[in-house]
Amino acid sequence: MKQLVLVIVLALGLSTILLSEHAFAQLQFKGLNYPGIRWEWPIKADQYTFTVNTTTNYDMQNVTFNKDAKTLTFLGNSPHTGNIAEIEIPKNLIGGNYTVYQDGKRISPIVLRNGNLTTVMLKFNDTGNVKTDITGTTYLPEFSGIVPVIMAASFGMLLLASRYRKI
Repeated sequence: MKQLVLVIVLALGLSTILLSEHAFAQLQFKGLNYPGIRWEWPIKADQYTFTVNTTTNYDMQNVTFNKDAKTLTFLGNSPHTGNIAEIEIPKNLIGGNYTVYQDGKRISPIVLRNGNLTTVMLKFNDTGNVKTDITGTTYLPEFSGIVPVIMAASFGMLLLASRYRKI
């Protein structure tokens, strides 16, 4: 019985850490050999500029964006193993379901959605250069907030028109 209670307490504690908005930032000084460094990357997309934040315990060297492919590409270099990255992506830049590749291999990172940001957390043990591609299914959903209002108004007008239509 005591073991079951201990397992439940540990599971709840771990899930609280992993589901928090800045899980890596909270863990960075609790047992990591290499503390994290935070970078802010301005990403130009049409007439907008979005900020993509990265916190890694390795050298993040460059971030590029391909709007046609809806892909952010992160280039880094690490002299050590035990690498962790936390990437915050504005949902209005790319959103929807993410596909993530690291050095050409598809991986399954932890993805947390919180309001206007999506946080992608990666862990890998390779040294040297690393290329991470994050592809979304949507790009710049400018009118996503107004679409339900327009649809509701359209259905309302359609219902009113059908009620008062003379045959």
